[in-house]
Amino acid sequence: MSSRLFSISLLAAISASSAQALAAQATNYPERAIRLIVPFSPGGTTDFSARIVADALTEELGQQLVVDNRGGAGSAVGTLLATQATPDGYTILLANIGLAVNETLRPKRGYRALDALTPISVVGLAPSALVVNKDTRFKTVADLVKAAKAQPGKIVFGSAGVGSSTHLSMSYLQSVAGMKLHHVPYKGGGPAVAGMIGGEVQAVLTPIPTAFPHIKSGRVRVLAVSSGKRSSVLPDVPTIAESGVPGFEFSTWFGLLAPAGTPKARIERLNQATVQVLRSPDLIKKLRAAGMEPAPTTPEEFGALIRSDIPKWRKVIKEAGIPTV
Repeated sequence: MSSRLFSISLLAAISASSAQALAAQATNYPERAIRLIVPFSPGGTTDFSARIVADALTEELGQQLVVDNRGGAGSAVGTLLATQATPDGYTILLANIGLAVNETLRPKRGYRALDALTPISVVGLAPSALVVNKDTRFKTVADLVKAAKAQPGKIVFGSAGVGSSTHLSMSYLQSVAGMKLHHVPYKGGGPAVAGMIGGEVQAVLTPIPTAFPHIKSGRVRVLAVSSGKRSSVLPDVPTIAESGVPGFEFSTWFGLLAPAGTPKARIERLNQATVQVLRSPDLIKKLRAAGMEPAPTTPEEFGALIRSDIPKWRKVIKEAGIPTV
């Protein structure tokens, strides 16, 4: 055999071997439990969506997805942990819009999102609910705006942390409405709502899944939703735009990612499984019942969303004067 023919045969053999290896990775994976890092404390919307999706993926993949809450630094602590994990498909991350926000807000976070992580799929989109302590005098958004304008900085709102979606969305609302509130950060959306119920703060603009159980039980008063149209979960609640703040619209995305370098076959397997479970009528019902709309994507579509959000939120951060940390 000539050296040229030998080289061609060798390359063909290597290609076939590589294809077989990729096929084996997809066929055999997963063979053990998968850790799902949630970079927020228990009780918030990201944690809520993670647990619902983890249960569904456990059934779909045939291996347990174990939720590991690692809150701190506006999701940067848990995200950094995920970027440092072995890229073998056995550690994945459920992040939210804060992943794009932190590219500007936290210059010392220790990673670059799209260099250190590989997108798998968006899980869902969640509009927020503007909720207030039920003992306040605020019955409408107009009441809140009027009071805030009369006494700038006196009304206190809580958030899931500096630079979180709950902080940025309220900063955006203040800008559009021309009012000024005082900010108190908490270590997660759940604690922020709990603080509002306990009277530590007066208002929170938080994704509907976090607020919905408390709205349903009557423990909080809901003034409006942040989406462009009314929520099917809260059809009688007006939008913020309808309530005297025209042009305001906001929703939070939630999605799955893996450490960069995770084999493509395993990313594809995780994407296929995620898309499959998000088409399940049972899972759709569970997510929609809490105010989240399932929104599965390809890895490429999710990556494009993150890339477009980074400059968008950089502008909001700078205009709101939010300091980087």
